[in-house]
Amino acid sequence: MIYRYPPEVHDFIKEWAPKLRDSELAEACNKELGTSFTETSVKAFRNNHGYRTGRKHWMKDFWKYQTRYPQGMFEFIRDNSLGVGSAEMAEMVNKKFGTEFTLEKMKSFRNRYHINSGLTGWFQKGNTPANKGKKLEEFIGEERAKEAKKKMSASWFRKGNHAVNEMPLGTVKVNKEGYKLIKVSMTGPMRDRWKLLQRLVWEEHNGPIPEGMIVIFKDSNKLNCSIDNLLLISRREHQRLNREKLRSEDPDLTETGLELVRLRNAIKDRRKK
Repeated sequence: MIYRYPPEVHDFIKEWAPKLRDSELAEACNKELGTSFTETSVKAFRNNHGYRTGRKHWMKDFWKYQTRYPQGMFEFIRDNSLGVGSAEMAEMVNKKFGTEFTLEKMKSFRNRYHINSGLTGWFQKGNTPANKGKKLEEFIGEERAKEAKKKMSASWFRKGNHAVNEMPLGTVKVNKEGYKLIKVSMTGPMRDRWKLLQRLVWEEHNGPIPEGMIVIFKDSNKLNCSIDNLLLISRREHQRLNREKLRSEDPDLTETGLELVRLRNAIKDRRKK
Protein backbone atom coordinates (compact mmCIF):
# COMPACT_ATOMS: atom_id res chain seq x y z
CA MET A 1 0.00 0.00 0.00
CA ILE A 2 1.35 3.43 -0.95
CA TYR A 3 1.47 5.85 1.98
CA ARG A 4 -0.05 9.24 1.20
CA TYR A 5 0.85 12.31 3.20
CA PRO A 6 -1.93 14.67 4.28
CA PRO A 7 -2.44 17.95 2.40
CA GLU A 8 -0.82 20.02 5.16
CA VAL A 9 2.49 18.19 4.59
CA HIS A 10 2.31 19.00 0.88
CA ASP A 11 1.54 22.63 1.64
CA PHE A 12 4.42 22.89 4.14
CA ILE A 13 6.98 21.28 1.82
CA LYS A 14 5.82 23.37 -1.13
CA GLU A 15 6.11 26.60 0.86
CA TRP A 16 9.47 25.96 2.56
CA ALA A 17 11.34 23.95 -0.08
CA PRO A 18 12.55 27.11 -1.87
CA LYS A 19 13.84 28.50 1.45
CA LEU A 20 15.56 25.59 3.21
CA ARG A 21 18.03 22.84 2.46
CA ASP A 22 16.66 19.29 2.48
CA SER A 23 18.21 18.50 5.86
CA GLU A 24 16.68 21.64 7.41
CA LEU A 25 13.39 21.10 5.59
CA ALA A 26 13.09 17.56 7.00
CA GLU A 27 13.86 18.80 10.51
CA ALA A 28 11.35 21.67 10.29
CA CYS A 29 8.58 19.47 8.87
CA ASN A 30 9.10 16.78 11.51
CA LYS A 31 8.97 19.39 14.27
CA GLU A 32 5.94 21.19 12.88
CA LEU A 33 3.80 18.26 11.67
CA GLY A 34 5.24 15.21 13.47
CA THR A 35 6.47 13.49 10.32
CA SER A 36 9.58 11.29 10.19
CA PHE A 37 11.36 12.69 7.14
CA THR A 38 15.08 12.23 6.64
CA GLU A 39 17.15 14.35 4.29
CA THR A 40 16.97 11.58 1.65
CA SER A 41 13.26 10.92 2.00
CA VAL A 42 12.26 14.58 1.88
CA LYS A 43 14.36 14.99 -1.25
CA ALA A 44 12.57 12.01 -2.83
CA PHE A 45 9.20 13.47 -1.75
CA ARG A 46 10.00 16.81 -3.39
CA ASN A 47 11.15 15.17 -6.60
CA ASN A 48 8.08 12.92 -6.77
CA HIS A 49 5.70 15.87 -6.45
CA GLY A 50 7.68 18.47 -8.36
CA TYR A 51 8.48 20.74 -5.40
CA ARG A 52 11.70 22.41 -6.47
CA THR A 53 14.22 23.91 -4.10
CA GLY A 54 14.82 26.99 -6.22
CA ARG A 55 18.48 26.81 -5.19
CA LYS A 56 19.68 29.04 -8.03
CA HIS A 57 17.27 31.73 -6.95
CA TRP A 58 17.52 31.55 -3.17
CA MET A 59 21.27 31.10 -2.65
CA LYS A 60 21.79 34.82 -2.08
CA ASP A 61 18.95 34.82 0.51
CA PHE A 62 19.91 31.43 1.96
CA TRP A 63 21.44 32.96 5.08
CA LYS A 64 18.09 34.45 6.06
CA TYR A 65 16.64 30.98 6.56
CA GLN A 66 19.49 28.66 7.59
CA THR A 67 19.97 27.74 11.25
CA ARG A 68 23.34 26.02 11.24
CA TYR A 69 25.46 29.17 11.51
CA PRO A 70 24.92 32.43 13.46
CA GLN A 71 22.96 35.14 11.66
CA GLY A 72 25.22 37.68 9.97
CA MET A 73 28.24 35.35 9.84
CA PHE A 74 28.06 34.74 6.08
CA GLU A 75 27.83 38.47 5.33
CA PHE A 76 30.75 39.14 7.70
CA ILE A 77 33.00 36.59 5.95
CA ARG A 78 31.88 37.74 2.50
CA ASP A 79 32.52 41.42 3.21
CA ASN A 80 35.86 41.02 5.05
CA SER A 81 37.60 38.23 3.10
CA LEU A 82 39.52 40.33 0.60
CA GLY A 83 43.21 40.10 1.46
CA VAL A 84 42.57 37.99 4.59
CA GLY A 85 43.88 34.40 4.82
CA SER A 86 41.78 31.51 6.07
CA ALA A 87 43.61 31.22 9.41
CA GLU A 88 43.12 34.91 10.20
CA MET A 89 39.49 34.84 9.04
CA ALA A 90 38.76 31.79 11.21
CA GLU A 91 40.17 33.63 14.23
CA MET A 92 38.09 36.74 13.46
CA VAL A 93 34.86 34.75 13.04
CA ASN A 94 35.43 32.65 16.17
CA LYS A 95 36.03 35.80 18.21
CA LYS A 96 32.98 37.62 16.86
CA PHE A 97 30.43 34.78 16.66
CA GLY A 98 31.73 32.23 19.17
CA THR A 99 32.17 29.51 16.51
CA GLU A 100 34.94 26.90 16.32
CA PHE A 101 36.29 27.30 12.81
CA THR A 102 39.71 25.85 12.05
CA LEU A 103 41.94 26.82 9.12
CA GLU A 104 40.72 23.87 7.04
CA LYS A 105 37.05 24.42 7.88
CA MET A 106 37.24 28.09 6.94
CA LYS A 107 39.02 27.24 3.70
CA SER A 108 36.29 24.71 2.84
CA PHE A 109 33.54 27.17 3.81
CA ARG A 110 34.87 29.91 1.54
CA ASN A 111 35.43 27.48 -1.33
CA ARG A 112 31.91 26.10 -0.98
CA TYR A 113 30.29 29.53 -1.15
CA HIS A 114 32.76 30.99 -3.68
CA ILE A 115 34.16 33.64 -1.34
CA ASN A 116 37.55 34.65 -2.71
CA SER A 117 40.25 36.21 -0.55
CA GLY A 118 42.22 37.41 -3.57
CA LEU A 119 45.39 35.87 -2.11
CA THR A 120 47.48 33.68 -4.43
CA GLY A 121 50.24 32.54 -2.06
CA TRP A 122 53.08 33.77 -4.27
CA PHE A 123 54.84 37.10 -4.73
CA GLN A 124 53.16 39.32 -7.28
CA LYS A 125 55.23 41.15 -9.87
CA GLY A 126 56.82 44.21 -8.29
CA ASN A 127 56.62 42.94 -4.69
CA THR A 128 59.84 43.05 -2.71
CA PRO A 129 60.70 40.19 -0.31
CA ALA A 130 60.85 41.28 3.32
CA ASN A 131 64.42 40.00 3.72
CA LYS A 132 65.87 41.46 0.50
CA GLY A 133 69.26 43.09 1.11
CA LYS A 134 69.22 42.24 4.83
CA LYS A 135 71.69 40.19 6.80
CA LEU A 136 70.38 37.27 8.82
CA GLU A 137 70.78 39.26 12.05
CA GLU A 138 68.66 42.11 10.70
CA PHE A 139 65.89 39.79 9.62
CA ILE A 140 65.48 37.39 12.56
CA GLY A 141 67.47 39.07 15.33
CA GLU A 142 71.00 38.54 16.63
CA GLU A 143 70.20 35.77 19.11
CA ARG A 144 68.22 33.65 16.65
CA ALA A 145 70.80 34.31 13.93
CA LYS A 146 73.58 33.08 16.20
CA GLU A 147 71.69 29.86 16.95
CA ALA A 148 70.83 29.34 13.28
CA LYS A 149 74.43 29.80 12.15
CA LYS A 150 75.63 27.39 14.81
CA LYS A 151 73.25 24.70 13.51
CA MET A 152 74.06 25.38 9.85
CA SER A 153 77.83 25.56 10.27
CA ALA A 154 78.09 21.79 10.76
CA SER A 155 76.92 21.19 7.18
CA TRP A 156 78.72 24.10 5.50
CA PHE A 157 81.27 23.31 2.79
CA ARG A 158 84.70 24.60 3.71
CA LYS A 159 86.89 26.15 1.04
CA GLY A 160 88.54 23.39 -0.96
CA ASN A 161 86.20 20.67 0.30
CA HIS A 162 84.46 18.36 -2.16
CA ALA A 163 81.32 16.29 -1.83
CA VAL A 164 81.91 12.69 -0.72
CA ASN A 165 80.17 11.40 -3.86
CA GLU A 166 82.05 13.70 -6.26
CA MET A 167 83.55 11.79 -9.19
CA PRO A 168 87.32 12.11 -9.81
CA LEU A 169 88.96 13.42 -12.99
CA GLY A 170 88.87 10.96 -15.87
CA THR A 171 85.55 9.44 -14.80
CA VAL A 172 83.44 8.31 -17.76
CA LYS A 173 79.66 8.18 -17.54
CA VAL A 174 76.75 7.90 -19.99
CA ASN A 175 74.23 10.77 -20.16
CA LYS A 176 70.50 10.46 -20.77
CA GLU A 177 70.99 10.79 -24.55
CA GLY A 178 73.28 7.74 -24.52
CA TYR A 179 76.60 9.57 -25.14
CA LYS A 180 79.74 9.01 -23.08
CA LEU A 181 80.97 11.96 -21.01
CA ILE A 182 84.41 12.27 -19.42
CA LYS A 183 85.26 14.50 -16.48
CA VAL A 184 88.02 16.96 -17.38
CA SER A 185 87.82 19.52 -14.56
CA MET A 186 86.89 19.71 -10.87
CA THR A 187 85.83 23.37 -10.98
CA GLY A 188 83.60 25.61 -13.04
CA PRO A 189 80.10 25.05 -14.38
CA MET A 190 78.93 21.53 -15.24
CA ARG A 191 79.33 22.06 -19.01
CA ASP A 192 83.04 22.80 -18.45
CA ARG A 193 83.60 19.87 -16.09
CA TRP A 194 82.29 17.21 -18.47
CA LYS A 195 83.08 16.81 -22.18
CA LEU A 196 81.74 14.44 -24.84
CA LEU A 197 84.25 11.60 -25.05
CA GLN A 198 84.05 11.24 -28.85
CA ARG A 199 85.03 14.90 -29.31
CA LEU A 200 87.92 14.60 -26.85
CA VAL A 201 89.23 11.47 -28.61
CA TRP A 202 89.04 13.17 -32.01
CA GLU A 203 90.87 16.28 -30.75
CA GLU A 204 93.63 14.16 -29.21
CA HIS A 205 94.33 12.62 -32.63
CA ASN A 206 93.46 15.47 -35.02
CA GLY A 207 93.55 18.75 -33.12
CA PRO A 208 90.72 21.20 -32.32
CA ILE A 209 87.34 20.63 -33.94
CA PRO A 210 86.40 23.56 -36.24
CA GLU A 211 83.25 25.52 -35.41
CA GLY A 212 80.13 24.04 -36.96
CA MET A 213 81.58 20.53 -37.20
CA ILE A 214 80.46 17.50 -35.20
CA VAL A 215 81.78 14.00 -34.53
CA ILE A 216 79.59 11.00 -35.39
CA PHE A 217 79.97 7.21 -35.12
CA LYS A 218 80.48 5.09 -38.24
CA ASP A 219 78.62 2.11 -36.75
CA SER A 220 75.93 4.31 -35.10
CA ASN A 221 77.01 2.99 -31.67
CA LYS A 222 77.31 6.00 -29.36
CA LEU A 223 79.39 4.01 -26.87
CA ASN A 224 82.11 3.09 -29.39
CA CYS A 225 84.48 6.06 -29.12
CA SER A 226 87.44 4.42 -30.84
CA ILE A 227 89.17 6.85 -33.22
CA ASP A 228 88.68 4.37 -36.08
CA ASN A 229 84.90 4.61 -35.53
CA LEU A 230 84.67 8.41 -35.61
CA LEU A 231 83.87 10.77 -38.48
CA LEU A 232 84.07 14.57 -38.54
CA ILE A 233 81.20 16.07 -40.56
CA SER A 234 79.33 19.35 -40.86
CA ARG A 235 75.90 19.89 -39.39
CA ARG A 236 74.54 20.20 -42.92
CA GLU A 237 75.94 16.79 -43.81
CA HIS A 238 74.63 15.33 -40.56
CA GLN A 239 71.14 16.63 -41.27
CA ARG A 240 71.09 15.15 -44.77
CA LEU A 241 72.48 11.80 -43.61
CA ASN A 242 69.61 11.48 -41.15
CA ARG A 243 66.93 12.80 -43.51
CA GLU A 244 67.89 10.41 -46.31
CA LYS A 245 68.49 7.53 -43.86
CA LEU A 246 72.04 6.92 -45.07
CA ARG A 247 73.47 6.08 -41.65
CA SER A 248 74.03 2.40 -40.92
CA GLU A 249 75.41 0.01 -38.32
CA ASP A 250 77.90 -1.00 -41.03
CA PRO A 251 80.80 1.51 -40.97
CA ASP A 252 81.50 1.08 -44.69
CA LEU A 253 77.90 1.87 -45.62
CA THR A 254 77.91 4.99 -43.43
CA GLU A 255 81.11 6.24 -45.09
CA THR A 256 79.61 5.55 -48.52
CA GLY A 257 76.48 7.43 -47.50
CA LEU A 258 78.60 10.37 -46.40
CA GLU A 259 80.39 10.48 -49.75
CA LEU A 260 77.02 10.43 -51.51
CA VAL A 261 75.78 13.31 -49.33
CA ARG A 262 78.88 15.37 -50.04
CA LEU A 263 78.48 14.76 -53.78
CA ARG A 264 74.83 15.85 -53.72
CA ASN A 265 75.66 18.94 -51.68
CA ALA A 266 78.42 19.86 -54.14
CA ILE A 267 76.04 19.47 -57.09
CA LYS A 268 73.44 21.62 -55.36
CA ASP A 269 75.99 24.34 -54.54
CA ARG A 270 77.30 24.30 -58.11
CA ARG A 271 73.78 24.76 -59.52
CA LYS A 272 73.20 27.72 -57.26
CA LYS A 273 76.28 29.43 -58.69
